[in-house]
Amino acid sequence: MLRNRSCYRDIFRIFIFMKEVIKEILIQNQERNLAKGLRMRYTGISLDLEKIQAIIGPRRVGKTSAMQLAIEELKTLRGVSAEYIIYFNFEDERIQFEPHQLDLILQAWQELNPENELKNAWFFFDEVQAAPGWERFLNRINETISKRIFFTGSNSSVLHTELKSVLRGRSIAIELLPLSFKEYCEFSNIEPSEYGLAKSKTIALFHQYLVRGGYPETINLPSQQISIAYLQEYYNAMLLRDIIEYNQLSNYSYLRSLYRQAASTIGKIVSTRRLHNHLKSQQYSVGINSVYEAMDIAEQAYLFKRISRFDYSDSKREKSDKKIYWLDNGLLNANTAQYTGNNGLLLENLIFKELYLKFGSIYTNNIYYYADASGECDFVVYQEGGVALPVQVSWTLTDSDTRKREIKGLLNAAAYCKAETGWIITLDEEEKLTIDGVEVKIMPAWKWLLRS
Repeated sequence: MLRNRSCYRDIFRIFIFMKEVIKEILIQNQERNLAKGLRMRYTGISLDLEKIQAIIGPRRVGKTSAMQLAIEELKTLRGVSAEYIIYFNFEDERIQFEPHQLDLILQAWQELNPENELKNAWFFFDEVQAAPGWERFLNRINETISKRIFFTGSNSSVLHTELKSVLRGRSIAIELLPLSFKEYCEFSNIEPSEYGLAKSKTIALFHQYLVRGGYPETINLPSQQISIAYLQEYYNAMLLRDIIEYNQLSNYSYLRSLYRQAASTIGKIVSTRRLHNHLKSQQYSVGINSVYEAMDIAEQAYLFKRISRFDYSDSKREKSDKKIYWLDNGLLNANTAQYTGNNGLLLENLIFKELYLKFGSIYTNNIYYYADASGECDFVVYQEGGVALPVQVSWTLTDSDTRKREIKGLLNAAAYCKAETGWIITLDEEEKLTIDGVEVKIMPAWKWLLRS
């Protein structure tokens, strides 16, 4: 009996201590000023929408900045008092929660603000995947207190699994990725143009973007070497926190080799079995099911995306071998030297990322490749029930054999998809053709990237 009482006292003391730490964190967050130099990105966040809003994407792309700017708008433009804004970062090292302890955040706020009603508060939660049980905690706030809830996460599985089962359609997903080229120009303080003196600046910036990628912090760094150092740190954080720790992996020694091999296959059709065989040749002891899982969780952590061979049958698409494209050229270059000087493959990887931004979503890529016995088409954009759009990517079409091969692959895909239009995206060539009833638009990449 005495032992039980002592145990309860210890638990009570822990709760009191945790609540005091939470109070300190809440007060510090209320008093924190907007960081200097934050740049606005179009995220789709709405302060008028009564739904949980999830800002999901890889680390270091500006998810926290987007929330800070939303908080600043509440304070400066809408007159919301700071004590009604509850911001909490679950990766704060001062406190680690168990699921039953999350309510301490609400208790701490109420004790700090005994005259205020919790139903009038705005909730902003950062990196929710670090707190076990976060989804039920948010669901309870949504059902009983307030629908003004915003959160960020660095792993898309928070939507594919936890959110889908617990919040049941009460949220909307906002996906934030590394900067598009148009945003890259804005962050570089350059007004892009297709004409005049600004055209040469735009093209020069495109070549930089092609190699360095679109992570905001890397834009104004003095050299590519420093940029690579930043990107390697981002990669290490993604690997350790969003892949290994988040998924509680015990056997992970092979992951760097696996993902480096995945990075070397841009533009190629590759099977998971082939990746597994590569690991075995390096003497790694890992089962093929673990490799399947490792590829899935890397995709959920926004390291890369995989696309299937185009077919109107869902099951055939799922069973096909995949192509792998990374979501940022800078991150790709930071992990393999293979693409140094290989601008053609960098361009193909970049065009995938931009196609995903234009046509994809967190739930479906809507992007495939086409291959038959006589050739390939790099991409087919297809939304269920819509019209397919074949897209080829080629650095240049000046070589006659290259031109014939790229056009043939595009026309084969167009015939299979019954498409009347196809694109070929190059470095700087521009032309319109009509071949076999298919309108072929050849476009410079830098121009295409700037257009809607």
